[in-house]
Amino acid sequence: KPIGKQQALQQQLAVMAEDMVAARIAAHIGGAGSFPPALAAAATAKSVASSAAARVAAIAHAVHGAIGISEEYDLQLYTRRLQAWRLADGSESYWNRLLGAERLAAPSGSVDFVRTALAPA
Repeated sequence: KPIGKQQALQQQLAVMAEDMVAARIAAHIGGAGSFPPALAAAATAKSVASSAAARVAAIAHAVHGAIGISEEYDLQLYTRRLQAWRLADGSESYWNRLLGAERLAAPSGSVDFVRTALAPA
């Protein structure tokens, strides 16, 4: 039976694809406005992309049967680079705190905050 026919593997790949789409949307939000980006847009992009990177790397290693930690397999190189980028310029919790403070400072409700602060212009 081909490995791609395994339901558990298909589910993990679907989660990985979902995380990648979320990271792409967040990156679009972060880069769609003016330069430099608004704090809320930058915080959203960094937080979502960093969270997705950690989950995608973990799933990639699980799908490959943890062979990705061996020196002969390039997955370990990509994972190291992802983890370094994930921690560069602040962790997810740092950016989530900034985003939360920005939301609490806004006079509008949460839906209006998302529409005004995070919607690409």
